[in-house]
Amino acid sequence: MLDALAAVLSVLGRHLDSVPSGITSNATELDLSENYITNISVKSFSNLRNLTKLDLSWANKNHAVNIVANKRLISLLTLLSSSTLQHYIFQKTLQKLQSLRTLHLEGLVFQTIVQDTLSPLYGLRNLSALNLGTNFIIKSDSKIFSKFQQLKMIYLAENRLYPSPVKSIANPSDGFHQRLDLSISPYIKPHTDFAYDVSHSLIKQECFDSGRVLILSSNNLFFISPKQFEGYGNIACLNLSGNGFSAALNGTEFSSLPNLTYLDLSFNKIDLTSVIIRTTSNHTGVTHNLNFMKNLPALRVLNMSHNAISILTTKQMHSKSLSELQFTDNNLGTLWKERDGSYEMLFTNLTNLTILDISQNRITKIPDNVYERLPHNLTKLRISGNSLTDFKWNRLKCFHQLQILDLSFNSLSHVKGINSNITQSLTFLDLSHNHIFHLDDGFIKGPKSLTTLSLSNNKLTTINQSTLLSISNNQIKTLFLQQNPFQCTCYSFEFILWIENSNVKIPRLTTKVKCATPENQKGRALIYFDINQCVNDSQAFQIYILITSFIFAFMFVTTVAHLFYWDASYVVHFMKARLKGYRSLNSPESVYDVFVTYDTRDPHVSEWVMKNLRVKLEEEGETHLPLCLEERDWPLGVPLVDNLTQSIQYSRKTLFVLTEGYVKTGVFKLAMYLAHQRLLDENVDVIVLLMLEPVLQHSHFLRLRRRLCEKSVVEWPRTAAAEAWFWQNLRSVVRVDNQIMYNKTYSKYFTNNLHCVPYVS
Repeated sequence: MLDALAAVLSVLGRHLDSVPSGITSNATELDLSENYITNISVKSFSNLRNLTKLDLSWANKNHAVNIVANKRLISLLTLLSSSTLQHYIFQKTLQKLQSLRTLHLEGLVFQTIVQDTLSPLYGLRNLSALNLGTNFIIKSDSKIFSKFQQLKMIYLAENRLYPSPVKSIANPSDGFHQRLDLSISPYIKPHTDFAYDVSHSLIKQECFDSGRVLILSSNNLFFISPKQFEGYGNIACLNLSGNGFSAALNGTEFSSLPNLTYLDLSFNKIDLTSVIIRTTSNHTGVTHNLNFMKNLPALRVLNMSHNAISILTTKQMHSKSLSELQFTDNNLGTLWKERDGSYEMLFTNLTNLTILDISQNRITKIPDNVYERLPHNLTKLRISGNSLTDFKWNRLKCFHQLQILDLSFNSLSHVKGINSNITQSLTFLDLSHNHIFHLDDGFIKGPKSLTTLSLSNNKLTTINQSTLLSISNNQIKTLFLQQNPFQCTCYSFEFILWIENSNVKIPRLTTKVKCATPENQKGRALIYFDINQCVNDSQAFQIYILITSFIFAFMFVTTVAHLFYWDASYVVHFMKARLKGYRSLNSPESVYDVFVTYDTRDPHVSEWVMKNLRVKLEEEGETHLPLCLEERDWPLGVPLVDNLTQSIQYSRKTLFVLTEGYVKTGVFKLAMYLAHQRLLDENVDVIVLLMLEPVLQHSHFLRLRRRLCEKSVVEWPRTAAAEAWFWQNLRSVVRVDNQIMYNKTYSKYFTNNLHCVPYVS
């Protein structure tokens, strides 16, 4: 016993050999396909007065089924069948089904349709959809279909119909009756569903609303003539997809269909002019002509998708009736790259066009003129699946009725502001599957019409506050954000807070809007990020005060150090000297002409001082006071500080022989400090620098010394020829007061303020 509550029953492929008993009377749909049922008796459906759909396809696999005439199925609306039914009995059954609206007769394996072929169906006055697809039909007398006054759908897809008109059909008695004993081809399996369903992608509801529908897709109609459609009746929707046309169309082929409003020519390799072009690379191609549209005055929908159109002899399409054009998967990118811009007005003269789909056309850039030359009546514009890196948003102001703009699956990385001057009609904007990583401040300003925005599958890590405010101030009700690498840190605090408090609907918020960084938050829903760690007011305020104080202190110290380094250094050392009890000393009369301080640990330097410097200054030239040399004149047993102090105090000048090793010693620093002390206490500059090696090149002291008294800095010459000049210059420097050699620009200031001159540390 089957479930008494079931209204839709399926026993598909259950290896049944008879119709199961106990089917409750409330059953509305029954599927008996792919079983081994050999007989269907009157009692089989005696209870099923509410049955509206019955599927008997392959009820006995590849063998016949005996079905007894049954008038019990008074409510049956849809019947699916195949050639495995015994026709002479099945014919009587059909005559009883006056309520039948949809009939599937797939896999019948007959080759022609003549008068007797469909004669059993003439009495079905309510029949509105007939499926003869997936057969081997080669020829068809289309006039037969005029006998079905209520027939709205004629489905002849996936057959072998040829284009030549039928003049005479031999053996008219051959047909449906003669094919009774033919079993279904093992390579053909009837469909379990039918294209009459308005949700099917091939057919739109508007086609059914406008008139009869004829489906001739996937046949062998490589050529069509005006006689091709005679007898089918008032066809409004015609599907010719997947036929591989090879002949030119001029529109007269559809003269027998004056009310044709929907034409599907997709998935063809249409040669609409039969013009062969030889390219420079010896490839053969075809050009396409679209002038046939002029001869279709009632055409409202045209599908030219999937035709690989990259060359056109028609530079402009003309139609006053066309309202929808499907032009996907062609090559507009190539057409719009023409330097002469001849294809920029391709769609301009489609004056009534409201829907344009140019997705998957290999477009990398839309020429500026194309924006202005698209029909301005557009309400839907789809440009998805291309390679756009930029879109001229300000050009949207030309489209005063545009409601849907689809820019998904492109390569946009940055989106500029969309304001009220651009559009006031846009309701849906799809920017999904791009490379957008940043939204400008005030991303959306002004257009109150926008209700749905898709930013899913981009590279957004967070959305700034100004952007969120612009979204909130508009009428956006739905915002798609899934599959973005969001950052779950306190930087996203405002974003997360906005999500929690906003009335905007965000689909899949807990399942697809996830964190990508940091690593410990990866894969977790963004909305579950704990923002309490970011909103502790007291702790945050303390951290703010600490960081702010540190920044201000650092800036103050660095500024003071830069502007008042030497003054501050002087004050520090002056105060240290006061604390230690130091006082100013008045130097007695000079005992030595020059005190020479150098690196006594370096034998080469010591030898040079004793055998060269001493000789040149003491023995040559005019007679002066002797030099003070550590290795010769310092008394033994006296502390270093005392020897240095006395040598500097009792010498008229202090000559520093500078080498890499010496400037790193404490003796050098101490000697320099004591020499500066004379400058501070006595206002006497006694320092002379002899650069035996290039040292202190980045020292503030050396740079200032060169600026104030350049002659007091002497460098050992690089060539032997210049040594005589060097010694003469050195004698002059050590025997002349430094104040005389000061730079005139600074001499006046530093003569009165020599205590400000810095010393090296």
